[in-house]
Amino acid sequence: MVDIHSHILFGVDDGAKDIGESIELLKQAVSVGYTDIVCSSHYYIGLYENEKYEENFTILENRIKELNIPIKILRGNEFNLDLDYVIHKKNINKINNGKYFLVEIKRGIMYSTCKGFFETLLQKGIIPIFAHVERYEQIKIENLRELSEMGVILQMNLKSSLSERERINYLLENRYIDVIATDSHSFGRRDYNIEDDLKRLKVRVGEEYFKILTEINPRKIINSEDIVKHKGERDEFKKSNRIVSFFHNMWNKLFR
Repeated sequence: MVDIHSHILFGVDDGAKDIGESIELLKQAVSVGYTDIVCSSHYYIGLYENEKYEENFTILENRIKELNIPIKILRGNEFNLDLDYVIHKKNINKINNGKYFLVEIKRGIMYSTCKGFFETLLQKGIIPIFAHVERYEQIKIENLRELSEMGVILQMNLKSSLSERERINYLLENRYIDVIATDSHSFGRRDYNIEDDLKRLKVRVGEEYFKILTEINPRKIINSEDIVKHKGERDEFKKSNRIVSFFHNMWNKLFR
């Protein structure tokens, strides 16, 4: 499996504190089936700005080789949406230096701002991945449907995916979620002690969709390839709209 959202890189944000913790998290990740992990450390303007990112990434990468841990780490960031993005964009890592860009938003950010930012990225050939979409109460289901139609990738956290909240049920049942990631931080705070969680998710969504969420799409993302999308294929709201549209078109043909 591939994890595109983690904070396992030590000493750069609120994730792993030292290289020892990074290594233990990586060993734990291998034990549950991960082969590739993106070190998507926070890029939060004024707080976390990739200081020591490259230095610590290289140190961790070398230690992984020394210890023969069968896992690969990749560069990335989780950008906290900020209007000063243009000033910082050269310092922010896209996932594995490709076309995908992980973005989160503050609670006060309104949908119109979020949508506008994503539109700008898409126009420049950068594909936004909207991090842990289940969290933002100000972003409505219809907003997420619209973003998905625009081409924004919707990511949900593994722990959240096991909740019975109506919002989460809807997004999973109608397959709007494109990728599941751990958002791992440290031991006791979203670590890789998740074997049972992965099994429960597979039972919940079925083996085919589980593989798309945890392996196929995440691997396409790190390889900068187009993902598999099943958005809304079971969505009764969309089906009803298609039926209305069908009869509307028939009416126009018959009576115009």
